[in-house]
Formats: sequence, C-alpha cells, structure tokens
Amino acid sequence: MNSDRSVQTMPKKRLFSIKQLVTEIGGTEWYWRCQIWEGRLPFVQVGRKMLIDFGDIEKFIQQNKFQN
Repeated sequence: MNSDRSVQTMPKKRLFSIKQLVTEIGGTEWYWRCQIWEGRLPFVQVGRKMLIDFGDIEKFIQQNKFQN
C-alpha cells in the first residue's frame, strides 16, 4: 500500500453530476445548469451528461465567497 497518499486527503469522487451537486452542495438543478451555460462553472461532457470536477467546485465556491 502506498503510504505517501493518505485516504483523508483524496476526495471520494472526482466528477459529480448536477443531481449530485444539488444533494451535496445545495441549490437547484437549474441553478447549476445556468452556472454551466453562462460559463461560470466548467464541466466535462460524457455522452449527454454534464459532469463537474471536484476541483472546479472548490474553485467556484472560493470565487463566490462574500465577507461583510
């Protein structure tokens, strides 16, 4: 077993469907679709499915944080 890579530091999944984003992050399917269509969230096209990379989700969240 490779001890250099800890299970704790690796995401469980790399690509998420829009429905999985709704379940894991929140929002609605239409919200996430609009973010993709408007070019704010990159996606991977696999057949007819749009899948979103875990790294892009993290980046999207960081870019959309607000602080008062």
